Amino acid sequence: MNLKSVCLKLTYYSLWSLALFSFVSLSGTALSHIFILIPSIYFSFLAIKYKKIAFSPSSYGLLGMVLFGVISILFAPDISNKFKYIFKLKYFVFGVISIAAYEQLFNKLKREKLGLLLNVFFILLTIGNLAGIHALFDGYHYLRMKGASDGLRAAGMYGMAITYGYGIELILIMILGLVLNFWNEITKLVSKYIILGALFSSIAGLYFSYTRGALLALIISLPFLFIKTKKKLFYKLSIAGAILISSLVIAILNVGEDNGQNRFLLKAKTKSNMIRISQYQAALSGFKEKPLTGWGYRNFEPNVGGIKVRNNIEFKNFLGHAHNNYLEFLASTGIFGFFSILIFVGFWIKEVWSREDDLSVVLLPFVISFAIAGLFQNTINDGENMFVIMFIYSLSQINKKVKI
Repeated sequence: MNLKSVCLKLTYYSLWSLALFSFVSLSGTALSHIFILIPSIYFSFLAIKYKKIAFSPSSYGLLGMVLFGVISILFAPDISNKFKYIFKLKYFVFGVISIAAYEQLFNKLKREKLGLLLNVFFILLTIGNLAGIHALFDGYHYLRMKGASDGLRAAGMYGMAITYGYGIELILIMILGLVLNFWNEITKLVSKYIILGALFSSIAGLYFSYTRGALLALIISLPFLFIKTKKKLFYKLSIAGAILISSLVIAILNVGEDNGQNRFLLKAKTKSNMIRISQYQAALSGFKEKPLTGWGYRNFEPNVGGIKVRNNIEFKNFLGHAHNNYLEFLASTGIFGFFSILIFVGFWIKEVWSREDDLSVVLLPFVISFAIAGLFQNTINDGENMFVIMFIYSLSQINKKVKI
C-alpha cells in the first residue's frame, strides 16, 4: 500500500470521526484532526508542487487570522504559555490545509459509503438532541451520566446550552436545505425516517436551547435556501422574515417584566441583553487601548474586567468573551486581525454563492447563518462547533462539482 492510499484511508477515518463524535464528544471529534494531519500535509504538498491548488481569498483571510493571531499572542505580555494559545489557532489552519485531502477523498468516495456516514451522523445527532431535551425536563442526563448541564435550557450532549444552540442551528439549516431542495435525491442516500428524525429533533433542540441569536440567524438564512432554486419563494420568505423580525422587535420593546417569561421574548433591557452590550463596549474600548496587536488571541476575556474598570463600563464582574466574533477579533488581535476575519467571512459567502452545483444550494444558508450568528456569539472560539464549521469550509473549497 503506497503513501497516497494510506492518506486516503486516514482522510476517510477523519470523516468517520466527525460522523461519530460531532455533537456527541469534543475529545472524540478531535480524532478528526489527528487522522487528517498527515494527509493534509501530503496532499497540500502535492497540490502546491504540481500547481493544482490556488488559495481563495477566504483562505487568505483565514491564514491572516492565524498570522495576526500569532502576532497578538507574541506581543501580549500577560500570556506566559504562548504556545498553548498559539495551538488554539489550529482550527483555522486545518480549515485551509485539509482542502486538498478532502478533495482527493471526495473524488473517489462511493455514494454507498457517503450514505452510511450520513445515516450514522443523523442517528447520533437525533439521539443527542433528544437526550438533551430529556435532561432539561428530567434534570439528569443519562448519556452523560450527570445532572443536566443547564437546568433551564437544552444543551444536547454539550456542557453549555448556548454553544449547543448555535451549533445545532447551523446543522438544522443544512438539513432543511437537503430536505426542501433535494428530497428525492437525499433519500437515496439516507433513510427518510432517519433524516426526518434529525430534522424534527434539531428543531426541538434549537427551540428548547432558547438561543435567541441562533433563532435570528435561522430566520434570516431561511430564504437563502431558495435563492438559487426558487427566486419568487426567496423574495416571499424574505418579506415574511422581515415582518417576523420586526414583530419580535416591537414585542420585546413593549414587553413588561421578564420573570418566568419565554427567553425568546425577553424585554429589550433585560439583564442578559445589557451584559452583552457591556461586552461589546468593552471590546471596542479594548481595541482603542491596543489597536495594532490587540490583547492577544483568546486573551480578551482575562483582561475584560480591567478594561471595564478603566472605561467605567457596567457589569464589571462579568468576565466573559465579547459575544461577537468580529468584536472579539478586533479586541484580541487588533485591526489587522479584524480585517482578516471580515475577508474570511465576506469572501466565503461570495465563493459559495459562485459555485454552480448542488453544494452551493445547501451551504449558502449555512454560511449566511454563520455570519449572522457571529454578531451575537463568539462561535469562532467554540471548539465543539469549530470542528464542524471548518470541515464545512474545507468542503466548500473543493473544486469538484458536487451533485447531491
